[in-house]
Amino acid sequence: MKPKLTNGMLLIGAVLLGAFIWFFEHEGETSQQKQQRIRTVFAIYPESIHSIQMERSGVEFECTKASGIWRLTRPVDAPVNTGLVEKMIATMTRAERGELLSADTVRERGLSPADYGFDEPRARITFQNSHGTFTWLIGRDAPLGKMLYVMAEGDGTIIAAPSTLLHLIPEDPSWIRDHTLFHNKATAVRGIDLRRPGGFLQLRHPEQNGWIMQQPHKGRADIRSVHALIEKIYSVRIGKFIIDEKVDLTVYGLEEPAFELTLFTQDEQTQTLRIGKSNPDQPDTYYAKWADRDSVFTIPGEWVKLLEIKKDQLRNRNILGIPADHITRLQIIRGETQIDLIQSNETWQITRPARWDTEPFPVKMLLQTLAEATVLNFVDDPSTDQLQLMTDAPWTIRFTENNRPHTLRISSINANGLRLVQRDEETSFYATLPHIVDEGFSDPLFFRSRTLLQINPIQIEKITQQTEGSNLCVQRVENRFKPADRTQQTEAGAVSELLTALADLHTTDYIAFNPDSLDPYGLSTPSFRLMVTHNSSNTLGRVILLGGTAEGGRFAMLQGQNIVFILPEKTVQTLTRKVTTPLEKQTEELERP
Repeated sequence: MKPKLTNGMLLIGAVLLGAFIWFFEHEGETSQQKQQRIRTVFAIYPESIHSIQMERSGVEFECTKASGIWRLTRPVDAPVNTGLVEKMIATMTRAERGELLSADTVRERGLSPADYGFDEPRARITFQNSHGTFTWLIGRDAPLGKMLYVMAEGDGTIIAAPSTLLHLIPEDPSWIRDHTLFHNKATAVRGIDLRRPGGFLQLRHPEQNGWIMQQPHKGRADIRSVHALIEKIYSVRIGKFIIDEKVDLTVYGLEEPAFELTLFTQDEQTQTLRIGKSNPDQPDTYYAKWADRDSVFTIPGEWVKLLEIKKDQLRNRNILGIPADHITRLQIIRGETQIDLIQSNETWQITRPARWDTEPFPVKMLLQTLAEATVLNFVDDPSTDQLQLMTDAPWTIRFTENNRPHTLRISSINANGLRLVQRDEETSFYATLPHIVDEGFSDPLFFRSRTLLQINPIQIEKITQQTEGSNLCVQRVENRFKPADRTQQTEAGAVSELLTALADLHTTDYIAFNPDSLDPYGLSTPSFRLMVTHNSSNTLGRVILLGGTAEGGRFAMLQGQNIVFILPEKTVQTLTRKVTTPLEKQTEELERP
């Protein structure tokens, strides 16, 4: 044979051998897995097992796996601790064998399986996988080495195995049962019904509407308190399984249970737990069962006491009920006065009684006052006087959050120095401190921006100062202000200061809106007028009227707006400083030594 042909054949053979090894190593068990299986007692892989039956001390039970979840199927259908079952099976299948005695060896020694305890085996283990059913019997302990004997049913071969193997077979199936009481996630709970000696409690969580108490009183529930209650409910675990058969429930106080707890989840599933009397053998535990199952078990008495929570502990004591920064509309009604405010792009604006910009702090103050208002006590059965007090309520505050409107009706101060509040259509009233509202909140000027004018100096075409005895005027000519009267000369400093003041004119305080008379403010016949004309038109732009003396300044108005305000003295001096002076007077001053 030629060398090249020989080398080619060897190469092909090596490739085929590699492919053969790769196939069996990946599609079947690897050589390492095979060696491990040969060394173990049961020679079976735990992940392949889908059923396990065990018998010990006359107790039989079976667990079956479906969709990766183990469940007890005999003697009762019940959840088990999947992790615990898998750990138990994994530990069993890893148990390494010791001495192996064939059936012939046993006979040669003049012995039989009965001599190793297999006539009355202490336990029986049966595994099922896709290859079939395999059963092993556990006999007596070996004389040395902390070992015991195991024999496959139908096979006379006896295997020595670690004595710890017997401990993995429960004498009571409750050892592997799932002691979790509630299996749905706590975050999925959307409703709670609780019947108890202290009265019926009903809570619901409508979509995007927080928690609502529907019984014994209808109103908002405190979200944190409800969540804390749900966490406590989910913290409980079953103590001991008592019986799984139909029995006389009166023995356990479950025919007419003292407590009945029903949880509603977002997928419209319900779980109803009934709680009976205390266990005489363990007074700190109570009998309980699910409404749709026969099993009776115990739960801790300390947990049962948590269900006696007082209803008021779950009620929302925050009157506003939402974060203040979620509010986008406000309406304040006090007698005949109505103020509407709306938020857009995080900026508030007054829309009624007129469209005005707002001052940020007063709106923030109102929202903060409402947000901090708390319920001192709930008035669930209002008296005739309390009902009348609410009927005559002088305040109504409406607010909108996420397009959901809410209403607070607020009474006058009662004999106890408190106010009553009704939120939306709730039948219960809230008693709260009187400063939930302030008289300033009923004044639209309280919220109005203190900025009066913001005129760009470049847009000003003409300025006129008018008093009873004079009329001074400057007009822009080629980007300079010149007097209209040729006998006058522009006072550049006065004009410059005036332009700066008009660019950002503020009031220190608003005095009146639509007053019955302007006489008290000296504005029916103002002593000074400042007229500003814009260059965008030939019409009058803004007219500032000055009236009588006020504390810290002068009463003033903008013509066309029935709002009286105060301008500080320094601003008044700037506005009234003459924008022109006579030419002859300046000449005299220049000629003076």
